[in-house]
Amino acid sequence: MPGIYLHVPFCDTKCIYCDFYSITNHSQKEKFISALKKEIVSHSHKLSSRKFDTIFFGGGTPSLLSYSDFNSIFEALYSTYNISPESEITIESNPGTLNAEKLREFKKLPINRISLGVQSFIDSELKFLTRIHSAGEAVYSVKTAQDLGFENINVDLIFALPNQNLENWKYNLETAVGLNTQHISAYSLIFEEGTPLFNLRQCGKVNEADIELEHQMFEFTMEYLKAKGFKQYEISNYAKDGFECKHNLKYWNHEEYIAFGPSASSFIAGKRWTNVRNLAKCTELVESGKDAADFTETIDTKTSIYEHIFLGLRSKGIELNDFKSKYKFDFREKYSAPVKELIKNGFAEINNDTFRLTTKGYALCDEIASKF
Repeated sequence: MPGIYLHVPFCDTKCIYCDFYSITNHSQKEKFISALKKEIVSHSHKLSSRKFDTIFFGGGTPSLLSYSDFNSIFEALYSTYNISPESEITIESNPGTLNAEKLREFKKLPINRISLGVQSFIDSELKFLTRIHSAGEAVYSVKTAQDLGFENINVDLIFALPNQNLENWKYNLETAVGLNTQHISAYSLIFEEGTPLFNLRQCGKVNEADIELEHQMFEFTMEYLKAKGFKQYEISNYAKDGFECKHNLKYWNHEEYIAFGPSASSFIAGKRWTNVRNLAKCTELVESGKDAADFTETIDTKTSIYEHIFLGLRSKGIELNDFKSKYKFDFREKYSAPVKELIKNGFAEINNDTFRLTTKGYALCDEIASKF
């Protein structure tokens, strides 16, 4: 079944490392909500035969929206689409925007999964990342959500910060595990072009972490979380049994999803499109009855094969019989040289008719993908 993604572009502040589309001016919020609901309805004719089982509110900071905002969005979704009653429904949240009252409101809604953008449990690291919350507020958000009955909570963490050492990263992981969350996403810091962080590096005010230290942090993350009962089901994502993010699995498994809001990308029936990366323009297009997409592509066979391999290497691996059935050729025969080389050097393995990277291979995933 496909999933639904909704992009909420509002933030209190723009973090120095973030490349996602977001704005700090909230004056257009009511127009955004109105346009979002119209966009939801506008795609119904092409999706009437599908049943959906995930909904994901991303951003931006979706937790800035009010209870009434969410209520009206859910009304539009449930009155327009066939949504499974067992759906996973996620909201990304910034701990700095949460309190007990806000979390109680979430609990009244269909939301059953919370993804907290903690990033660090060390105040000095949070200050560098320009996060609006403290370490104490992050812990409070997790515990309060648990007390209110949320049983599926993710914590986002970032490693390889400038001047971060391995001990600090261990502390962040230990704190997250100690909070007894069901899911941990651990990303290395990326200097995305166009962000303030990228500019700071360009002018010599910030240096990237040592590459060897970054590898040590990544390897420690894999080993430590495995020992604590977390399964690494994607290169940056770890979950206890049964708590893998069903929505994000759709991206990695090359499944369908429809997305609404500025900059949001959809993938339906072999076509991918991305909405314009501007709230005012996106709203104007939707309100005038026009398509909000400014990029559209049809995924040809060559692109589909590459994406299948790349996404498979990042996650569960490549199921060989499934691959042959879909593309009409044998993966092991076509790519025999890199397959044999990777297995010989301990970077990959074949188990249960699935070619997948080992822990050692995960550390070099992008480089390995280029071999195919």
